[in-house]
Amino acid sequence: LKFGADVRLNDVTNNAAFDSKGTFTFDNLQAYMNNNASRVAQALQTASFQVQQWQSFFFAQDDFRVSSALTLNLGLRYEWSDVPLGMFGTTDPQVAAAMVPGPAKADNNNWAPRGGFAYSPITSNAFLGDGKTVFRGGWGIGYDVIFYNLLTVATNPNVNTLIQNNILDLYPNKLTGSATPVFNPLNAWTNMPENLENPESRFYSLSMQRELGNYLFEVGYSGSRGAKGINQVILNPSVLTPEQAATVRAGGTIPSVQNRRVRPDLGVRTLIPAYVGPAGNGVEAKSEYNAIFVTANRRLSRGLEVRSSYTYSKWMSNNDASLGEGGTGQSSQRPQSMFNYEAEWSRSQFDRPHRLAVSYIWEIPGPRTGVLGQVIGGWQLAGVTSGQSGQPFTITTGVDSNGDSTDAGLSDRPNINTSGSFTWDEDHKTFTNNGYYTVPLGSNNLPLANSLGDGNAPRNSERGAAFWNTDLSLMKRFDLPGSVVFQVRVDAFNLFNQDNYGAPVSSMSSTSCGLNTNNFGRRIIQLGGKFTF
Repeated sequence: LKFGADVRLNDVTNNAAFDSKGTFTFDNLQAYMNNNASRVAQALQTASFQVQQWQSFFFAQDDFRVSSALTLNLGLRYEWSDVPLGMFGTTDPQVAAAMVPGPAKADNNNWAPRGGFAYSPITSNAFLGDGKTVFRGGWGIGYDVIFYNLLTVATNPNVNTLIQNNILDLYPNKLTGSATPVFNPLNAWTNMPENLENPESRFYSLSMQRELGNYLFEVGYSGSRGAKGINQVILNPSVLTPEQAATVRAGGTIPSVQNRRVRPDLGVRTLIPAYVGPAGNGVEAKSEYNAIFVTANRRLSRGLEVRSSYTYSKWMSNNDASLGEGGTGQSSQRPQSMFNYEAEWSRSQFDRPHRLAVSYIWEIPGPRTGVLGQVIGGWQLAGVTSGQSGQPFTITTGVDSNGDSTDAGLSDRPNINTSGSFTWDEDHKTFTNNGYYTVPLGSNNLPLANSLGDGNAPRNSERGAAFWNTDLSLMKRFDLPGSVVFQVRVDAFNLFNQDNYGAPVSSMSSTSCGLNTNNFGRRIIQLGGKFTF
């Protein structure tokens, strides 16, 4: 029986407040050289903050040896953390009436049970009953933490920001002034919901492992379901009617962004994360992963060891990026429509249906002593070869074509015209869109804002080129007098200089749409030596 606790008091000081040192905008290099700022934003109060948070994690786990062939693992974990500063929720009735949530409450329901088994049958069957076959399985629930970066993007109600335009010779000094923060319903607010919950994952697996001489084989299944993820939803978006879109296509004008909001009397209201959308619709961030895997390993024998694994998987989600984290550049932080989150369900940007990895070490046969041992003995070759499917990406219009005033077109998708064509080059590096993805165009022959509404093209509808890579090392050992050993090695990273094309430019508003501007294959060779004594 194992049990324990991890109790922490986190003391967080944030000095990275927005505009606290003055944010200067210069339109071009000449304006910067002339110290002529087109815009200066200066926080007039101390926007930094200091918070403390208690985190408590408790667990108990027991392993039951039911028989010589069967072992059960059972465990239970409970997690609780308080919410620092209520994630800047409001207690002011006037502010609360303007679609600003109250302080976030602690999530008190994070129970995480888990169970597993290992079964090695003992029977007269020559294949299953010799103690060299094992069946394993497990299931569990896990939770993530609410990370502190959400505090830095939440709206601090105690800060007033002074903005002035066309300021000459101010930088690097600050704007001076004073003001008492006054609630303005048209200001933008970013908050967490009152019923804030920790992201949750339910995971499970089942596999069979078999030993045959120096070889170990395994085949299995692994899956998970993610819920309550960190996403971004606008609760007061602008709305574009079909009639307004038709007016724009005809060259007419429509009401302003503010006048088209669900609540024109209020500004932007952003929730991170969100579970309920502006129409009472579900917007919870979810994911689903299923994989079948096969491994084949050769234990080190006669100087050779090989490990290999292949995974065939499918990863679906409705949200991949909460705050634009690294590796999620092809996925928008927000949905195309705040009213239709179901349309976001698609293969994830992290989906790689095929993944193969092989690692190997070969102690090259040769004499170990004498002159020949120093010359042709002591060589070792090692490497890793891996390959995987390409990265999914979304074709976007690059403009606010659905008129909701969010993400500047990063989440807006075009329509699909099945009579058109979409073709890749031979290397799957660049593509040509011949009327397959369509969006109304302006006089500059580029996508026209406020002209379409929600496009019917799926999220992550295309996939970039597959990727292969081989890293190889060649090492030579020299035994010197006494216990001194000198080792020289050559490491080659991306030995065959294979290209990693990644995703091409996918914004239809770019004149480079379809072209690939990534940094491709780059071979690196490194020489090193080491004395051991």
